[in-house]
Amino acid sequence: MEAIQSKITKRIKEPEETLVVCEATGGLEYVLVDALHDAKIDVVVANPARVRDFAKGHGYFEKSDKIDARMLQLYGQQVKVSLAKPRTVEERHFIALSRRRTQLLQLVSQESNRLRQCLDAQTKSFVEEMLKLLKSQLKAVDSAIEKVLEEQAKTNPTIDIVRSVPGVGMVMTSTLVAELPELGSLSRSKIAKLVGVAPMIKQSGKSDGKRRARGGRGNVRRVLYMAALVATQKNPVINKFYIRLLASGKPKKLALVACMRKLLTMLNDMVRQQTKWDETKKSVAGSIVSKRPAPAHVLDKR
Repeated sequence: MEAIQSKITKRIKEPEETLVVCEATGGLEYVLVDALHDAKIDVVVANPARVRDFAKGHGYFEKSDKIDARMLQLYGQQVKVSLAKPRTVEERHFIALSRRRTQLLQLVSQESNRLRQCLDAQTKSFVEEMLKLLKSQLKAVDSAIEKVLEEQAKTNPTIDIVRSVPGVGMVMTSTLVAELPELGSLSRSKIAKLVGVAPMIKQSGKSDGKRRARGGRGNVRRVLYMAALVATQKNPVINKFYIRLLASGKPKKLALVACMRKLLTMLNDMVRQQTKWDETKKSVAGSIVSKRPAPAHVLDKR
C-alpha cells in the first residue's frame, strides 16, 4: 500500500485540487482507492456500464486503454459524481472479513458440486478434506465477524438498528455495514436502484413494457434475497405484505422482489431516523405521536 501511495503522490502535484476517477473492477479498485484516500486525494468509483454508455454518447464505439482514460476524465468533468467515502482501518478489516466469507461460500458450493460428481474414492476423499477445511474456516470467519460487529456496535448505532428487525441476522447486518455504507443517506428510490431492486420504467408512446429490476450491487442483493425470504415468515410487516401480494394474484417471485425492496427501504428509513424496530408500533401507522415521519416498519402500505 505504501509503495502504491508513493507512486501516486509523485505523479500528482496538487492532491487537494485533484479528483481521480476509476472504474469498479470487482473489488480490485479499492487497493487504489484506499491508497488515494491515505494520500488525501478525492476519488470516484464509477460504474463501468455507465462510463461505457457515456463514451458511446460521445461517439466512441471503439475501446482502448487510451480512450477509456479520456472518457473517465470527461466523465469526472461533466457528470455529477459521488465521492467514494474514506474507510478507516477497522472498516477495511471488516470489509475484508465480509468478502472472505462470500468467497468461502462460493468455494464450498463449488467443492460440494464436485463431490456429487466424483466417482473415484481417493479423489473423493481429497474433495471431502478440502470441504472440511473450508467449512472450518467459514466457521472461524463467522465468529470473527460477530466479534467485530459487537465491537463496532459500541460506536456505530446502525448495527443495532439493522439487527433489531425480525428476519435480519448477522450476515445481512454485516453485508449492509460493509457493502452499503450509503444506507440511511439516500432516498428510498435511490437506495433501491443502488441495490438493484427497483422496477425500471420501460415506456415509449403507447407502449408500456414490463418493468424489471436490474443492475445494482449483486452481493448485497443476494443476501437481501435470503433475508427477505426469512422475513416473509418471521417479520410481521413483511409477512402481511407478502400474503397480500399473493392474494392479489402476483407471482411468488415478483412478490418476493417487492418484499426485498420493502425490507431495504424500511431499513433505510430506520437508519436515517435512528429508530429501532418497535414491535408495539408495527401495525398501527396512526398510533405514533411524533414530529418526524413514521418509520417505514410501522406502515403497511408505501
